[in-house]
Amino acid sequence: MSRRPFLIVAALACLGVVIPRGGVVRAEESPPGVEAGIWQKHQYRFQYMGFTSTYSCDGLADQLQRLLKLAGARADAKVSAGACSTSYGQPDKFANATLVFYSLAPAATTTTPGEPAPGQWIKVGLAARHPLGLETGDCELVEQFRDTVLKKMFTIRSLDDNTRCVPFQQSGSLISLHFDVFIAVPGAAPAAPAASANPPLFAYPARGQSAQQQASDRTECESSAGSPAGLSDAAAEARAGALRACLVSRGYTVR
Repeated sequence: MSRRPFLIVAALACLGVVIPRGGVVRAEESPPGVEAGIWQKHQYRFQYMGFTSTYSCDGLADQLQRLLKLAGARADAKVSAGACSTSYGQPDKFANATLVFYSLAPAATTTTPGEPAPGQWIKVGLAARHPLGLETGDCELVEQFRDTVLKKMFTIRSLDDNTRCVPFQQSGSLISLHFDVFIAVPGAAPAAPAASANPPLFAYPARGQSAQQQASDRTECESSAGSPAGLSDAAAEARAGALRACLVSRGYTVR
């Protein structure tokens, strides 16, 4: 089995990108291979569905954070573990997580408003142990991430996918996913503020709540705490406190 290493190849000879007044990169001012891009915000609840591997909620969040980084998400991407019926670090068949991140889309192909940033196409390859931390047992997770996040929330092209996952066994499974993705030029992306509006709260059931009850409680508490979008730091802290209080009142240990 051939394995190509994970590649992020910068196609620039110079990173001195000048952004004119107004924040838009004009074609005549861009180095070869650089295009104007627009940051797009995404928020998604990822419910893992697989047969071979089982993750703890925090372990699932760690792997998703790794995959977002590899796919070119902005550096402030946050993955928060969902409510699990098991304790911290223990496998849970209902493992879930919430993803909040920005991906870059070419300005020429989107009408959605957002922060501008110069972008470029790079090649990315995923295989077992490339990068380190990704194993054959993560095959089904890679498949689900590919279908629900990568294809729908990132701008990709030239997808070469030979991934195959054999249910209930690792033997015969293969992670082989290669594609071009549009990302921000290194060093030229706008500085992003710390994202505190969606704090990683870990809630553990203290009253034996079922997985369905946990999901319902989390959804209702998130709703009562208010939307995390566009909050100041002070408002984000207040929202986090309200979310914590709601979960505690419903019989959860929150950390």
